[in-house]
Amino acid sequence: MRIRIMKEKRKTIAYSLAPEELSIILPNDEVPEEQFNSLIDAISMAKVGSGHHRLVTREELQELLRRWIDNLQVRPNRAQVRYMRDKWASCSQRKNITFNSLLTNMPKEFVEYVICHELLHLKVPRHNKLFRSLLSAYMPDWKERVTRTMEFVLHKELIW
Repeated sequence: MRIRIMKEKRKTIAYSLAPEELSIILPNDEVPEEQFNSLIDAISMAKVGSGHHRLVTREELQELLRRWIDNLQVRPNRAQVRYMRDKWASCSQRKNITFNSLLTNMPKEFVEYVICHELLHLKVPRHNKLFRSLLSAYMPDWKERVTRTMEFVLHKELIW
């Protein structure tokens, strides 16, 4: 897995996790090198907990999708699973949702996050405050899920 570090005009550290790359985005000159290095060390040394990291099958992904469609009361025009080079999923303006087939190699809690995230785009197309509020209402621990998945991916990459 490639790790890319960037600096942008922002107030906090952010990250983006794609199948082949982890991007870490730092505020311009506001994060001391020492603090950043300790963050990387903490992530690299993270232990993988067995309960949070059960990987899903394609059938389980489809079942989770059905459950979240019912829970969120949304109807995508079409939902498909296929390999995507640089995204976990996407939602088109025509309400077509595509999930990356690589999700079947990811922890269940992360797959649920991706499903919930994409289905919420049927209600709110942009990543604005309303979108984040809805995401937090339906999945209060979404940030922790993403963080644990990042730890899982980094740990897996470092060990295997």
